[in-house]
Amino acid sequence: MSILTELLKDRLEHYGVPGASLAVWADGQAQEAVAGVVNLDTKVLVSPDTLFQIGSITKLYVAVMCLQLVDEGKLTLDDPVRRWLPDFGLADESVAAKLTLRHLLSHQSGIEGDYFEDAGRGEDRIAKFVSFFPKIRQVHDLGEMFSYCNTGFVLAGRLIEVAGGQGWDKAIRTRMAKPLGTPAFSTLPEQAIRYLTAIGHLGAPGNLTVTPIAYLAQSNAPAGSMPMASARDIVTFGRMLMNKGTAPNGTRILSEDSIEAMHTSNVVCPKHLHIDEVGLATFMWDWDGSGELETYGHDGSTIGQAAWLRYHPKSGSVFALLTNGGNGKGLAHELMDEFFGTHAGVKPKEAPLPVEGLTFDAARYVGAYANVMETVKITEEDGALVATIIPSPAASVIAGKRRVPLSPVNEELFVGVAPGYTETATYHFLKPDAQGRAKYLHSGVRAHKRVTM
Repeated sequence: MSILTELLKDRLEHYGVPGASLAVWADGQAQEAVAGVVNLDTKVLVSPDTLFQIGSITKLYVAVMCLQLVDEGKLTLDDPVRRWLPDFGLADESVAAKLTLRHLLSHQSGIEGDYFEDAGRGEDRIAKFVSFFPKIRQVHDLGEMFSYCNTGFVLAGRLIEVAGGQGWDKAIRTRMAKPLGTPAFSTLPEQAIRYLTAIGHLGAPGNLTVTPIAYLAQSNAPAGSMPMASARDIVTFGRMLMNKGTAPNGTRILSEDSIEAMHTSNVVCPKHLHIDEVGLATFMWDWDGSGELETYGHDGSTIGQAAWLRYHPKSGSVFALLTNGGNGKGLAHELMDEFFGTHAGVKPKEAPLPVEGLTFDAARYVGAYANVMETVKITEEDGALVATIIPSPAASVIAGKRRVPLSPVNEELFVGVAPGYTETATYHFLKPDAQGRAKYLHSGVRAHKRVTM
């Protein structure tokens, strides 16, 4: 762990990350490292007990709770959600009638994934949010592809409430936090105030400011807007998933069959996306190139914070990193390279490289592609493609307008690096029409539908 500790402290400034907490499990031992501050204004140091927002790692907790209810006979994966929510609606009635929990947990619903209307803070906030769903449109057809969907997990959270008979906050505490032995895990500010908490920072590395908004809407909690945990808590959760549903304290959290279902592929992602396949909420990777999926986990991001969980069952290794701004992706990639290279003999795949001299017909790609979160305008400039990303008003507080030059990898895939960052982003142009023009741009794990010709 000393190498990881030194690397974390040494690389924190390089990646412009204010503070970070790292916890790992390897060779039958747990170890932790921290560096930096919880808040650039107060300069309070990060400790191993500091709670960070874990963002969409929450989705794995949601999947576990849903599958607990499947094991109990209170939910099913493949019946329409209207079995439990008879009044459920969407803008597309045909989708509302067929939508299942499996569609939600595998991000195949096609509904706009980043609809974030605030439904307040009461215990009925998730039910209220679900009542907004008749406004939500499709970005692609039901089951057509993988496109990351936060709204779908809020709906899954509502199914947990209805089928399980408990509100969201009580359900995740009684079904997950307490049995796992992670009492610091918090879903509300009044729970987290018992502990030291990190605040998010916005802006590019080297030009960060404390976010003026501490939390995203509480009504989106099952998607990851609120839960807070220490890196140690996340490793405990990862060990349970790796150990076929049994927590380190010996408590059975989920059946072995349901853990296997979480790790069984439901959808294959576009080639060279940074996720290979998706199970039930679980991101899955073939890092060693064997053709078999051997590494599992999830990423998370909220307003100025980002988190990573990876576990490799064959070697018994778990990695959790929590950060509060800057280029956390770059830091995470370097730390995972070191940790899994040492303890598992595998490393995350490197991003695809552009092919020098590859010619392409720009007309197939140029145009505007949009979802509810952002519009991406693809233009041709001096024979090259440029992506200009324009966030919607609701998303502008998280990320501003940015311009990314793109380079071709093949006919379907282009890559680019956003200003101020080091990690390569992929831009997949999918589903060509009769004229060869892409119907979808898939980037940032989300589908964007072409809106201009």
